[in-house]
Amino acid sequence: MALHTYMPTAESISCLQRVEDTNDASVQNHELLIEVFEGTMKLKDIQDFPNDIYVDDIVVTAKSVSNSSLQWLIQKLQDRIILSTLRRLVVNDANKSRYSLEYLDKDETIVGHLVKGIDAYIKLSHGWSIFGSPLKLISIKGLDILKKNSASFHCEVENLANSLDTHTRQNIPGFVDAVENVLKDQLQLDPRAADGSG
Repeated sequence: MALHTYMPTAESISCLQRVEDTNDASVQNHELLIEVFEGTMKLKDIQDFPNDIYVDDIVVTAKSVSNSSLQWLIQKLQDRIILSTLRRLVVNDANKSRYSLEYLDKDETIVGHLVKGIDAYIKLSHGWSIFGSPLKLISIKGLDILKKNSASFHCEVENLANSLDTHTRQNIPGFVDAVENVLKDQLQLDPRAADGSG
């Protein structure tokens, strides 16, 4: 089955006004192989080509809901294709900043690769980037000095980052900048960090 998903226009979604290459992604084309149990229309499995969108959770739901129709399934898949494509576009656009950013579709997470080998894991709220909901720092990893610090240090960094104003937490480059600044400030305040850097 050929599935053509038409992307929303830049004018209809606020986040796309900051993304330059939306015209290249106006239509997303996928091929679906839908398997059903013999003699029924009960869903057995779905494969999508290209396999660039996480659909396992939709498949599991479709299998468990006895009255889910093909129309329902296609709508859910297209919603996911739109959301994932928009997120990738926004992350790719933000990659033009000084950070390297990676979008993990399955986990709905962005990994910001900061200086000195530090990774900031940022959880996307449901509907981001279509809706202007705030991003949330869920963990920081990497750098030996971070490993030596206590769980309370990590919690403090996460709490400070997540208590920033909503506008800062809606924008990827701005939020990653802010996370890095919070981290620097906390490393300077933490005596073990000071010992480790000397």
